[in-house]
Amino acid sequence: MKKIKRISTILLAVMMVTIMLVGCGTKATPEESAKIFLDLLLKDDKTNMDKIGMKEEDYTEFRSSFDDGMMMALGNSGLDESILTDDIKNSFKKDIITGLTKVEYEVVSASTDKDTSKVQVKIKGFDMKKITENGQSEIMKKVTENPSMTKQQIYTEAFKLIGGSMASGILKEEPQTVTITLTKKGGAWLPGEDDVVTLMKAIAQ
Repeated sequence: MKKIKRISTILLAVMMVTIMLVGCGTKATPEESAKIFLDLLLKDDKTNMDKIGMKEEDYTEFRSSFDDGMMMALGNSGLDESILTDDIKNSFKKDIITGLTKVEYEVVSASTDKDTSKVQVKIKGFDMKKITENGQSEIMKKVTENPSMTKQQIYTEAFKLIGGSMASGILKEEPQTVTITLTKKGGAWLPGEDDVVTLMKAIAQ
């Protein structure tokens, strides 16, 4: 379960880094930029992408990189291919993408000084503690009922349970407020690597 939780965080980090590197030229304020980035990342909502300099071809490239990056992250998880099959990878990726649409977030404020802006984001991310504990409990029940389950069957069920819980949107009860620093680069407001990690922790820990 811990390995699956780690894989989930890696996948989300891949997604976040991919989208944050796209923008070039912007008509948006730091608050708007943060909201548009989160809408694109979590909701796959491209309504205002032109405000951060993203064109349709940029979006298409992003989605392709997004899918490739997620599959690559799963492939580098350390699990044998006989356990982590393509079917499991695709199903788990789909569950995470579905779950992300249910993450709740709000850009609440920003303070800007020339080319740097500190933006506060309030996020209700996945309750990974609850998700993994529920998954462990369900797996134990299944193993008790069927002691002959193979390692592959156990991992298959675990990915199915964790992915299903994320897809259903099991979120933390209380939102977490995080502060990210956006820097103006090439006309677009972009977060640094540390800020990506901060967002990931808020979404998937």
